[in-house]
Amino acid sequence: MHAAFSPSPAAITRWVAACLVLFFAMGFSFATWLSRLPSLRDEMQASTLQMSVYGLCLAVGSLAGLIFSGGLIERTGPRRTLLMSIIVKCAMLPLAALLLVNGQVAVGLIALFIYGVSFSLTDIAMNVSGANAEHVFARPRLTLMHACYSLGAVAALGLGAAAEALRVSLQLHFVIVMVVIAAVGLWVLRWIPRDEAELRVPVTTNTLPIALVSSSGRYSPWRDPRVLLIGLITLSAGLFEGSASDWLPLALVDGRGVSNEFGAIMLGLFYASVVASRLIATPLLMRFSRTAVLRVGLSLGSIGVLVVSLVPGPAAMIIGTLAWGFGAGAAWPITISAAADRAKTAIRDVAAVSAIGYTSMLIGPMAFGFLGEVTGLLQAFLLLPLFGI
Repeated sequence: MHAAFSPSPAAITRWVAACLVLFFAMGFSFATWLSRLPSLRDEMQASTLQMSVYGLCLAVGSLAGLIFSGGLIERTGPRRTLLMSIIVKCAMLPLAALLLVNGQVAVGLIALFIYGVSFSLTDIAMNVSGANAEHVFARPRLTLMHACYSLGAVAALGLGAAAEALRVSLQLHFVIVMVVIAAVGLWVLRWIPRDEAELRVPVTTNTLPIALVSSSGRYSPWRDPRVLLIGLITLSAGLFEGSASDWLPLALVDGRGVSNEFGAIMLGLFYASVVASRLIATPLLMRFSRTAVLRVGLSLGSIGVLVVSLVPGPAAMIIGTLAWGFGAGAAWPITISAAADRAKTAIRDVAAVSAIGYTSMLIGPMAFGFLGEVTGLLQAFLLLPLFGI
């Protein structure tokens, strides 16, 4: 056994700061796409079905990226992966918009698919780097990083609304934003260590239990009960967050008879409570265990869902929505942090847990939508507390 080189406190602080910036930029880039979807639809004169196909293409690319992200990041390291994926991601989004608007739909869909792949690679690599930085920093920071992602998304939605009001062209908006994100992202990458895993723990030759190793001799997180349990919690977090993001406004409009504006305000409150949850979770995790914070948080989120689903009236909707977002908001980053505890397998563990979580966030809300068609969305929400137990 020999000790790995230990970075200076200033270098660790810069590493954490770089991750905070990358998370903000990641949220900003994706929400930039979302903020201009109405303009894209209008310029293309596309139907809802066509827009769904574009979203599905991006989602399939994201899932494809999740499948091979662990092996790629393990070979190249988070920093090198981020270097490649940021450049590709920032190039593909403006290119996809340009191609789609000009009628090159097939090539545009390919660009969207590649954007989805690079999005996943960026996401997993920055989560791995953030978790490593958190462990070296020896204080919880991943929840704060995920709060920065949400803040970046909110900022991008605001800028998108301003761009719509000023009638800024879709292509110009995307090009300016992606050039800035690429420049900032590449600038802060110099603060991320090249071989960051070596900085976490002393290097040992300890072997993993044989049950966790595949027939080819490689470690497989899908054989690890610990990783699968963490993934199950991440699945729950994805369902709580994804179901609200996709269906909360419509559920309140149809089930409670509120206006479209009130439904949108409730979704805004949900997002605000998610951000607040992730900000407050950081000091809480310095005093209490992850298990305690997760248990209380998911219980509070479950109570919020029940209040929204069962109790009528504006006050109940507001209180329930706030409890829903505040309770469930920190669960995702906490599970990612837990998945990265074992330095030797952190990359594959984080990739596996993220794959489970993102799959639930993509597919789960669709299942709730189909169920809501039969029972009503508010009644479908009643299944969510089962995942918060």
